[in-house]
Amino acid sequence: MDNSYERIGQCMKDLVYQWFEAEPLARHAILFVEDKLRETNIFGELTVFHYHMFNGRSGQIYQAAAAVELFLLASDMLDDLQDGDAPSKPWMQVPQPIAIHVAASIVTLSQQALMDSVMNRSDSEALARMMNRQLLQAANGQMLDLMNEIHTEEAYLDMVRMKSASIFVFACMTGVMVAGHPWHDTVAEYAVELGISAQIKNDVRDMLKWDEKNDFLQRKRNLLLLYMMEERSEEHGWIADYLEERLTVTDVSHRKEMFLQACEQSGAILYGSVIGRKHYNRCLELVGTFPQGKAWQERLSLLLSGYSINSQTTQNAFR
Repeated sequence: MDNSYERIGQCMKDLVYQWFEAEPLARHAILFVEDKLRETNIFGELTVFHYHMFNGRSGQIYQAAAAVELFLLASDMLDDLQDGDAPSKPWMQVPQPIAIHVAASIVTLSQQALMDSVMNRSDSEALARMMNRQLLQAANGQMLDLMNEIHTEEAYLDMVRMKSASIFVFACMTGVMVAGHPWHDTVAEYAVELGISAQIKNDVRDMLKWDEKNDFLQRKRNLLLLYMMEERSEEHGWIADYLEERLTVTDVSHRKEMFLQACEQSGAILYGSVIGRKHYNRCLELVGTFPQGKAWQERLSLLLSGYSINSQTTQNAFR
C-alpha cells in the first residue's frame, strides 16, 4: 500500500479521460481533481486499507478507491458552492452553472467507476445499493447542517452521524465489499465512531482559525459553540448575541483574541478534544476485536496520523 495514494490519484484522472468525452468537461474535471490531489485525503486510503484487512484478492481496488475520492471531490465542490466560503478553490472561480454541472457529472462518474470495480453483477449491485444508502444518509445530514437550526448537542451529534459518519462508512465498507465480503456491522460501527471524531476535530480546528472557514464568523453551530452558548456567562454573552444575530459581523470582526480566550476559558476546546478522543478510542477498540486486531489498530493509527480526514482537517488530526 506504499504508493496507493499516487495510484488512486492517477486512477481518478484515467476515469475522467475515459468517461468525459466533451473537452470542457474533462478539462474542468482534471483541474478540480488536481486541486484535490494537492491535499492529503484519507477516504480512498481507508478503502484500500479495508480491502487488505479483509484479504482482498480480486477486484479493482484502486478504481474503487478513486470512485470514493471522486465522490468526496464532488461533495466538497457542492458544499463550497452552497456555503460560499472557499473563494480560492478553482470551482469557485468558474461560472456557477459550469461548477454545478461538473460536480453532478463527477457524482455519476464515481458511481459508475464503483460498480465497474467488481466483475460479478450481484456484487456490483450490492456496492451501488450500499453507496446510495450512505449518500442518502449524508444528504439528509447535509440538509440539517445547511438549515443551521440545531440547538442541542444531541441533535448536533445526530446530524454528524448522518452527514460525516455516513461517508466514513461508505469508504470503509467499499473496501470490505470489493474484497468479496458483505456488509459488516462492526466495520460500520467503528466507521461511525471515526466519522464523529473527525468532525469534532474539524470543529476544534475551525474554531481556532479566524478566516472565512471559522464556524463562529459564519454563525454555523457546532459542538463547541453549542457548549459555549449553554454556558451563557455574562463575560462571553456577546458570543451568543452574535450567533443569534443581535450583533453584526462588524461588531465582532475585531474580537479575535477575545474569542480565542473565550474558547479556552469556557473549556470548549478541552471539551471538544475529550469528546473527539472518546469516539476515536472507541473506533480503535472495535478494530481490536478482529483477528490480529492489535496489528490493524497500529496500522490504522499510523494511516490516520499522516493524513487529513478531509479537505478541511489539519494533518495529524488524531494525535
